[in-house]
Formats: sequence, C-alpha cells, structure tokens
Amino acid sequence: MKNNLTQIKRLFIVGAFLATIAILESCASLMAIADPNGGQTTPVEPYPTADFTPINFTILQLNDVYEIAPLEKGKVGGMARVATLRNELMNENYNLLTVLAGDFLSPSLLGTMKHEGKSIKGRQMVEVMNAMGVNLVAFGNHEFDIKEAELQERLNESYFEWLGTNVLHKTASKIEPFHKLSYDFKYFVPETYVWEIDNYTGGKPLRIGFYSACVNDNQQPWVYYEDPYSEATKAYLELVQSCDLVIGLTHLELEMDMKMAAMLPKTTLIMGGHEHENSMDTIGNVVIAKADANAKTVWAHRFTYYPDTKTTSLASELIPITDEIESYPLVDSIVQVWQGVMHSQIKQVVDDPNEVIFTAKTPLDGLEKSVRNFQTNLGGIIAAGMASAAKKPVDAAFFNGGSIRIDDQLSGDITAVDVFRAMPFGGGVYEVELKGSTLKKALDAGIENKGKGGYLQWHGIEYNEAAKTWKIAGKPLSESKTYRIATNQYVFEGKESRLEFFNKSNFISHETAKDSDAKDLRSDVRKAVVAFMKSKKS
Repeated sequence: MKNNLTQIKRLFIVGAFLATIAILESCASLMAIADPNGGQTTPVEPYPTADFTPINFTILQLNDVYEIAPLEKGKVGGMARVATLRNELMNENYNLLTVLAGDFLSPSLLGTMKHEGKSIKGRQMVEVMNAMGVNLVAFGNHEFDIKEAELQERLNESYFEWLGTNVLHKTASKIEPFHKLSYDFKYFVPETYVWEIDNYTGGKPLRIGFYSACVNDNQQPWVYYEDPYSEATKAYLELVQSCDLVIGLTHLELEMDMKMAAMLPKTTLIMGGHEHENSMDTIGNVVIAKADANAKTVWAHRFTYYPDTKTTSLASELIPITDEIESYPLVDSIVQVWQGVMHSQIKQVVDDPNEVIFTAKTPLDGLEKSVRNFQTNLGGIIAAGMASAAKKPVDAAFFNGGSIRIDDQLSGDITAVDVFRAMPFGGGVYEVELKGSTLKKALDAGIENKGKGGYLQWHGIEYNEAAKTWKIAGKPLSESKTYRIATNQYVFEGKESRLEFFNKSNFISHETAKDSDAKDLRSDVRKAVVAFMKSKKS
C-alpha cells in the first residue's frame, strides 16, 4: 500500500508540473501577436501602470495677511475674494492645498479692539481662515506680538495645521513644541508636514513634505527660536528620504530664503513671507515665491509630477485679488460681522471712517523695517499731525516708530480707517516743556534704539549722523534752552526702552486734553493725524 501511495504522489507531482508548463506556454502565446508580414512574433509592451501616470496638484499661497476686508476703498485684497478663487482652483483640480506663510494674527486694527468683553487679538483672522479652508500655516514673527495665552486660544480655535520647524514654546520648566488643546487632548505642532495625494489609478500616493523656518525678529520670554538653517536642514534631510517632493513654507528675509535654497537644493519651491512685495527668484533649481501683503496678490502654483522619471514641472501664476472677483458669501458674511465691530468703535473717535482724507501720490512708508531704522514720510506726517494739534506752538514733535503697526505702505486715497490701521493703539498727544539737555538725551536714546520700536520718528528735527549733532526748528540744539515739543502718550509715560527717564519728573511742564473733552484733537493721536491730513488733502 505504501508503494502505491508513493507512486500516486509522484504521478500527481508530474501532472502538476506538466500543467504548469502548459499554462505558462498559453500565457506566452497571449503575450504575442503575429507579425502581419509572416515573420516571428513580437512581444506586446506591457500597458503603462499607474506608477507612470502624471499627478497634478495645486498650491494656493498667501503671506503676511493682516486685514480680512478689501483695502484701498475696496479695490484690492479681501479674504472672501480669495475664498472664491480657492473654490475655482478646487474645481479645476481637487488636489489643492491652501497655505499661508506667516504673519496673520497681528498687527491689525481689529486685533487691538475688544469684542464680547475680550481683546480680539487675531480671533477674526482664525475665524475667516477656518471658513475659507486654509490647510497649512507657518509661524511668522508677528504671531508672537500677542500674549502667550492669546496665542494659545488662537491655536485651539484653528482648524488648519501649524508648522513649527524652528520655533518652540518656552515654559517655566521645559522647552517643547507649541500645541493645540481640544477636549483636554494636547496635540503638538509638528516640525514637518506631509501631504499625501491619492493616485486614483492604483499607484502609490504622492508624498509632498514641508519644512518651515521663522525669522528671529520678535523676542518673547515664552518663545524659543532655534537656528532656522540647521533646523530646516534636519527637517529637509528627513523629508527627502520619505517624500517624493520637498517644499519650504518660510517666514524669512529674502536673502535668508536664498541661502536656504542654496543649502537645500532638492527643495522644489520655497513659499515665503516677511517681505510685503511680490517676487519670484530662482537659486539653482529652487524657486522662491512671495506674494503681496494683505492678499493684494496670491500665487497659484500648479505642479505636475512624473513618477516614471521622478521629475516635476511647475507653473506659477501671480493672481491679483481685485474687485473683479466676487466675494464668497459664507466668508464675506463673517468679514462683514467683524467690519461692523471695527466701524462701531472707530465712530467713537471720528464721524466717517471711510471718508477720503488724503491722496498719497507717493506711498507712505509704514513698513516695520523702515520706521524702526530711518525717518519715513508716514512718520513725518504723524509727527506733524501731533504738532498741529498742540494748543501752543511747539518747536518739534516725535514719537516711537514702534507705535506704527501697519507694517505696510499706504498709497492712493487714504481714509480714516487707514490711519487707525497705522496706529491701532491710539493714545493722547502731550505738550511738554523741557530743557534742551533732556531733549538731547531723548533724541540720542532714539538713535540708540535703531532697529527697535523705540527708534523715533519726528517733525521739526534734523540729525547730522556724521557729527552726531541735532537741529531743532532749523537751529542747533542748545542744552540750556527750554523747548516745547509734542509727543505721544506711550513715550510721555516713559514706557519706551532707553526712554524711561522721559517722564513728568524731568519735565518743566506738560498738558494734554481733558478726559471729558473729546473735541480736543489731543485726546487721540489718530484724531490729530486725520485732521492734519484733511488739511493737506488739496
């Protein structure tokens, strides 16, 4: 019996072997077609698989957006218009990612106001960005203008992902990533972000990795900045090993982005912020793109990835956001609610917030990098407005450049709203009599504050940098003479760095508007500037 079983097994194995050969030959015949000329058969080329099918996707880029509503009398910008464009791009290609390269929580006029008993501090931006479908943001230096607890509230409220490659949260006991808190669950902000795009024809999903970097321009005791280059490099090296494409989402000066591009050459695109004018540069094969601030323009980056060659083509379109684009109703309804909050508060100071008060043929420079480093035309107008509001003639006027918070340029028709945007904190105008020695000390301190908010903007003052000498009202400053100057409340109260001595104990006399006298232009510096600009309109 045993021998019979062995024989049966051998016959079964041989039969299976012969059947396998028959199947293989049959398959081979199916993989060939007859040569019509009667020659030998030619193998059929395999049908291209999904791994060879190009994948298309789009990234919509914004950066440095402080205002949710259109600017320049409604002609440019507006997040509801961007939402309409986003929907159009989504209809064009469902593979769409919407990103913002830093600076959106601050500075803004609305952010300085209160609503429902609390400071707004960027709440309006998060609400609008949630509604319009923003997917990914990078930290900008202005995200750290607001208080630690306020930033935490904005993180918790946001539906979008934050990317924090080189910025960390410094607590009393440790340094760790920033986090979102939802239903007592702590979700840490990642150092890298990977967007996977499904290949619906059956191939592998496309993996696109993002790193970030934020400029160290806003020191706060609760923020820890790591070196942007070394941290971005670590993230980049991780991503190139696991992703098909690597993209940067940064908030750096352009020169820093260029250095980053040279260091990380396999980066396809760096979408940057911090500068407020649109630009596109190329370092090697790396494209660096920045849009105009406040959504005056946005970039639509259209990619095609070829899996067979692992190459990418990129077509970037700079799209102006103008009144030719309709506002998306859902987002616009949110914008209008917040605009109502803002206008109701501005009307407590000026009657018509939207009145054109001045026409700027030359843009008025309120950029942070300008007003903290040299005299600007906007700074001169604000200081002149303070001087014109004085009840008695003043020799000069000055204020801290850091009180200009618009971080932008104003051009064309200027409204009262623009003045409020430029100086959201307001405060009174003070007339001060003081000795020339105290005045010189204050002006010298302002020069020492170059690069910081305590750098002074002025009117009726001249500085000879080579000789380090001052002129007041066209004449050399005399330390023994008594001068009368106008300044803003923040400086008057000795709150500015290096100007702590500049307070009433060192003044001969001082005066400002009475609390009950709202008609006195000195009651609010913005009221004074609006009146001055209206007087110069023609």
